[in-house]
Amino acid sequence: MPLTGFAYGNAGIALSLFQLYAISSEQRFLTAALAAVEYETAHYSSQQQNWHDLRNSRKNTRTNTEQPNSNEGEPAYMVSWCHGAAGIALARLGSLASYPTNSMYKEIEAALETTLAHGFGANHSLCHGDLGNLDILLSADQLLATDKYQADIQRLAAMLLQSIAEQGWITGVPWGLETPGLLTGLAGIGYAFLRLAAPTQVPSVLLLAPPIQQ
Repeated sequence: MPLTGFAYGNAGIALSLFQLYAISSEQRFLTAALAAVEYETAHYSSQQQNWHDLRNSRKNTRTNTEQPNSNEGEPAYMVSWCHGAAGIALARLGSLASYPTNSMYKEIEAALETTLAHGFGANHSLCHGDLGNLDILLSADQLLATDKYQADIQRLAAMLLQSIAEQGWITGVPWGLETPGLLTGLAGIGYAFLRLAAPTQVPSVLLLAPPIQQ
């Protein structure tokens, strides 16, 4: 069964297809992108304001650092870049330049509300941790040309700095052990703080953004 989400699912696929459509104007890319979004929408819970994590229906696809929050047999949901509302918000944000519809804006707003409510307190990583979700809020302010999330970004950044000062680096691997690497390790944590310090100079690697022209 195809998955939902940015890193492994339809959200990331749809983003790439929307971008291909913007470059080529070929209708087949837009049709495929809309089909990917429609598939995800079919797995959206208005009660949870999140998209069902479908990995429960696939064997041997989960790691013990990316566990969706559900009991066996119940719908599962995550709030991170790789799976769930946060990454889907980012994918929809990145698609606005190609397909700015009301439904896209509504999904973005709901997903960002879920990210703020449930997306922090796990670990410090980019992939499925607090700094990844913080980067998505930063991207939202940049791409929507608003300061709506600035107060939350400042508050959460201060909280994370305090957490790091008290507990050290908590990566996205089992037991939060220190490890190099971008998405789950120390390189990604360092990158995230560089981006917070200079958001107009450091692009969003989670959005696969190109270098910023100075």
